[in-house]
Amino acid sequence: MALNTVELPPEKRQIETSFICDDTVPDGQCGFDSSMARLSSSEERIVVKYEELPRVLVEAVLSSEDRNFFDHNGVDPVGVFRALYRDLSGTSESQQGGSTITQQYVKQTYLSAERTPARKLKEAVLAVKLERELDKREILTRYLNEVYFGRGAYGVEAASRAYFGVGVGSLQLYQAAYLAGLLRAPESADATRRPEEATRRRNGVLSAMNEEGYITDAEEREASKVPWNSTSNAPDGTIQAVTIQPRAAEKVDFGPVRNSDIGSEYWIELVRKQLRARFGAGAETRGLRVYTTFDPTLQREAYRTVTRELNQPDGPVGSLVSIDEKGQIKAMVGGESFAESKVNLALGKAGGGSGRPPGSTFKPFALASFIEDGYSTQSRFKAPPTTQFPNVLGDVPGELWSPANYDEADHGVMTVEQATWGSVNTVYAGIVNEVTPQSLADMATRLGVRTPLKPVYSLVLGSNEVSVLDMASAYSTFADRGNHIEPYVIRRIEDSDGNVLFDAATDVKATQVIQQNVADTVNHVLSGVVDNGTGRAAALGVPAAGKTGTTNDNKDAWFTGYTCHLTTSVWMGYRNPEEMTTYKGQKVQGGTIPAEMWHDFMAKATKDDAPCEFPKTDAGTKILNKAMSPSRSAGVTGSGSTTSTAPKRSTTSVPSPSTSAPAPVTTAAPPTTTVAPTTTAAPPTTVVQSAAAP
Repeated sequence: MALNTVELPPEKRQIETSFICDDTVPDGQCGFDSSMARLSSSEERIVVKYEELPRVLVEAVLSSEDRNFFDHNGVDPVGVFRALYRDLSGTSESQQGGSTITQQYVKQTYLSAERTPARKLKEAVLAVKLERELDKREILTRYLNEVYFGRGAYGVEAASRAYFGVGVGSLQLYQAAYLAGLLRAPESADATRRPEEATRRRNGVLSAMNEEGYITDAEEREASKVPWNSTSNAPDGTIQAVTIQPRAAEKVDFGPVRNSDIGSEYWIELVRKQLRARFGAGAETRGLRVYTTFDPTLQREAYRTVTRELNQPDGPVGSLVSIDEKGQIKAMVGGESFAESKVNLALGKAGGGSGRPPGSTFKPFALASFIEDGYSTQSRFKAPPTTQFPNVLGDVPGELWSPANYDEADHGVMTVEQATWGSVNTVYAGIVNEVTPQSLADMATRLGVRTPLKPVYSLVLGSNEVSVLDMASAYSTFADRGNHIEPYVIRRIEDSDGNVLFDAATDVKATQVIQQNVADTVNHVLSGVVDNGTGRAAALGVPAAGKTGTTNDNKDAWFTGYTCHLTTSVWMGYRNPEEMTTYKGQKVQGGTIPAEMWHDFMAKATKDDAPCEFPKTDAGTKILNKAMSPSRSAGVTGSGSTTSTAPKRSTTSVPSPSTSAPAPVTTAAPPTTTVAPTTTAAPPTTVVQSAAAP
C-alpha cells in the first residue's frame, strides 16, 4: 500500500436502510422491490456542538479512551505498545485500548469492521490525514455524536437521555464516568442488567480521571460509592443513588414483511441479531444487502405441516428445522405468530427460550462414540427392564443412576443395532458406561450441538436441554458422512456499493469431525430405525435414517432424521412443559406425531431429489459379548434401553435398593460372565430414575 496515495474518502451515511432477501433473489439484485424485509431504525441521534459538551464528560472520555488526544497526530505509539503488551502478557482489559479517538472515528465513519492488518494500517493513515484537515475539538465532537452507547442510542445526547432522562449539559461526574465506561462494549455494562460490571467500568474511569488530575481523591471516592437503583437524590441535595432509566423497547422496524404468514419474522429477527454480532451494533441499518437461505416453498410447507397438526387452543406447540447438504437452513418454524410470541422455539436459549430435553434422539451420539472406539454394532448386551450404575459424575455423592426401559419389559439379549431400532434404554446405559459420559458429550459437540452439555450418564437418554437447531445440525453431520458445516441463514452480504462483505460459498468451511466409515455405520443403523424400528411412521419409500425421542412424563417428543440431501428435526411440547400422553386421541411419542410430521414435510421437500443409498457397513471390529445369542424379537418391539455392562475399571456392581434389580454384565470380563451384587456396599443415598421413551 502506498501510504501517500491513500485519500480520505467521503463520510459514510450514518443511517441507511438494509434489505433482507430470500434465496430466490440472485446475487447483486437484493434491493427495495425484491426484499422480504427492510431494516431501519428510529433511534434518536441528536447532534451537539463542542461548546455544549460538559467539561466533566470530555475529561471522562479522554481519560478512558485517549489520554494523549490533544498531543498526538492521530496515532498514539504509547497506546499501541500498551495494547500490545496487554495482548502478549494476557493481562486483564486495560482502561484504554490501542486505538486513538481519531482512529475509532475513522473506523466507524469511513471503514468496515473487518479485522485485518491492511484495514488497521489504512485506519492509521486516514487518522493522520484527518487530523491535518480538522481541528481536534471538531474530531472529538464528531466522535461523541457518532459513537454507540447501547439502548439504540447513538451519540452522547441520545445516550444521556436514554440512561438518565436529562440532556448532556446536565451530566454529573458519576453519570459522565458511567457513559464513558460504556464506550467499548455498551450492552454488556447496562446497570439495569449487569450492575457489577457497570460499577467496575465506572470506577475504572474515575480512577483514570484521578490519575490525570481531573478530579480529587475525595471526588473519586464519593462518586464511586453511588449505588445503582431508581431512588431520587435526597432532599438535602446529597447523592443517594444513580437514577437509571428503565430500558425502552428497542426501536427496529422490519418494514413491510413478505411471508409473515409462514413465520418469516423469526428469520428476520435472527438475521438482524447475526448482523449486529458480525458488524457491531447498528450494522443492520447501514445499507447492507443481505441474501438469506430462506426458501419460501420449503418454509411454507414446514409451517403448514406444524401448524396444521398442532392447531388446538392451549395445546402443544412445535418447531421444525431443515438443513441441506451445504449447511443452509432452508426451513425454520420458530413459532406460529411472531406478533404473539417473539420466542424462537427452534433456537433454545439463543431464541429467548430454554431449550428442551431431546430424549432418545441423543442415543446416536453415543452410538457414534462406541463405533469410533472400534466396537461393532453386532456387540451384545442384556436388556433387562432396569439396571443401575454409579453416577460418578452426578451432583449428589453416592447417587445411583437407575435407567429403565420405557415399556418396563425385559428384551433379553440384543445387538447394539437392534437396541437402536427399538430404542432400548438399558442397552444404551451400558454403551455410555463403555464410552464414558465425557466422550458422549464431546462427540455431540463435535457433531454440532452448541448448547453446553453436562457429562453425566443420563445424557445418553437426553437429559440435557438442547435446541431443535442443535439436533438438526448434529444429524446433518451424519448425513454428510462425518463432514460438519455450521448451519447458516445468511449466505451473502453486500454493502450498498455492491462490495461483498461475506460469501458463504467461500467463507463457510466443512470440517471432517468423524471418520467417514463411522458416519456410514451410524447411517446404516439409523436407517433401520425407519425401516424396522420405532421410526416406521417416518418411512418415505426412499432411503432415510433417523431416531425417535420422548422424554420422561411425555413432556417432549422428537423425531430427527435425514436423507442424503436434507436433514430435518421436529419437536413438539407445551410452552410450559407438561405431560401430553395423548393428543387428538393419539398416543404421543417420538414415533407417532413428530415422525408423522417429519414424513409429511420430507415427502414434499425431497420429492425431486435423486435418491441415494446409505452404505451398508460396520466400521467396528471388536464384538462385545459375542457368545451371547440375541433374542429373536429383540429390537422389533423394544422401547427404551440401557446396557447391562458394569462400570469401567470396576470389578463389582453396585447393589440395588430393590432385590429384584438385575445384576450388570461386565464387558471387560469374558462375555458370559456376570458379576453378582455385593452385599457389603453402603446403600445409595439417592436413586435417579430415568426412562426415556423412543
